[in-house]
Amino acid sequence: MVARPIPALELGARTQTLQVVLDPIGYYRRCFQAHDGAVRVRMSPTLPPQQVLINDPAILQELMGRDAGRGITAPGRLSGLLAQVVGEQSILLLEPRPHRARRKLLTPPFHGERLRAYGQTVIGLTRAAMADLSPGMRFDARERMQTITMGVILSAVFGLSEGQRHQRLRRLLGTSIEMRAGRIGSLLLFFPLLRRDVGPWSPGGRLRRISAEIEQLLLREIAERRKELEGTGQAEPRSDVLSLLLACRDEQGEGLSDAELHDELLTLLFAGHETTATALTWALYWLHRQPEVTATLRAELADNPGLDPDTLSRLPYLAAVVNEVLRIHPVAMLMLPRLVEEPLSLAGHAFEAGDVLIGCIQSVHERSDLYPEPLRFNPDRFLGRSVEPGGFLPFGGGVRRCIGASLALYEMKLVLATILSEHSLQLAPESDRAIAPRRRGFTLGPARPVRLVAT
Repeated sequence: MVARPIPALELGARTQTLQVVLDPIGYYRRCFQAHDGAVRVRMSPTLPPQQVLINDPAILQELMGRDAGRGITAPGRLSGLLAQVVGEQSILLLEPRPHRARRKLLTPPFHGERLRAYGQTVIGLTRAAMADLSPGMRFDARERMQTITMGVILSAVFGLSEGQRHQRLRRLLGTSIEMRAGRIGSLLLFFPLLRRDVGPWSPGGRLRRISAEIEQLLLREIAERRKELEGTGQAEPRSDVLSLLLACRDEQGEGLSDAELHDELLTLLFAGHETTATALTWALYWLHRQPEVTATLRAELADNPGLDPDTLSRLPYLAAVVNEVLRIHPVAMLMLPRLVEEPLSLAGHAFEAGDVLIGCIQSVHERSDLYPEPLRFNPDRFLGRSVEPGGFLPFGGGVRRCIGASLALYEMKLVLATILSEHSLQLAPESDRAIAPRRRGFTLGPARPVRLVAT
């Protein structure tokens, strides 16, 4: 069978860039209304011009199967736009060989016994964040969820408890995230000229100074923790992720440098905190907009009392709710890019050497052939059925799949179970109507605040 060429979207490059920055979901939908499967685009000025946007699960499944290097690679340099948030030595931006080595170092803290050790911490932080609720009290769901997820990152992953450094990091990170979340902040991410430091009150100048202070705080923490590891102030080794990363060694016996650790910690802070808080906010919105879903989930929790983390992590309906949240509102809209090294065919489509392939997670999750009525929130679609590997991609896939995926899923299940087991809530009137997603920096979040009332 002759492979089909990829059609091109008939829009100018500048128009495409503005659309993908200001209205990403609308842009992706327009791309695939006329060209289902794969379409040549010019949406990013920071990538080579041969960009191909893909929403065909068969292409993506075959693409991820070739991640080992058979004509396709996953160069970190193609994701260079992320460097302004996570640093240039983040695992997200490493080239294939060092990426594999770093991934081997970073994987153990997010799986198995290490992951389960965070369970009670997550439940305790959730209880603390919700402890002041009283009947009739209104609150912003995102603010509460950010408090919880920041606490998980700083306590379980960084080993930081309440203190001056803890509070300062929390404030600086919150300011940095919010500055990048609005329309102007999104433009700053994509247009370097707007990031110039032209004074203390310019957005570029403020972000640069905030980033410098965050760097100082993290490097100070790293230096102190290295001393502890050498036995100068800690009788027993800690079990948090930073301590585990400090103890990691590659095959040559080398550990991570301070700069590498700093960038990995930044990656965890931004990717692990903000994205999970956003997903939890959407979860609370849908659960209280569809009370029949909440009733089913409460019944499952009532049959498994005690908030045991291991039990909660295995509950089928709770898992289905979390999966449906991540399907209908994937926090990351796109997979990390792949590069075609030589002409090849994937699922009957012809790709050229130099093509940059970008899986569109948002569009895959809206395919009606995979998910009937895709814009309807329906956790039942994840019960008793499996989705093909290229059809459910909330954490990307292949060699570039998010390394913190297991922690995010575990955390979401425990937070939602704790809240629903111990609190009765309802949407405030202004939030009990459709809320659309909008761009928040590199991710998507609710366009309006999700406010809840304790009942």
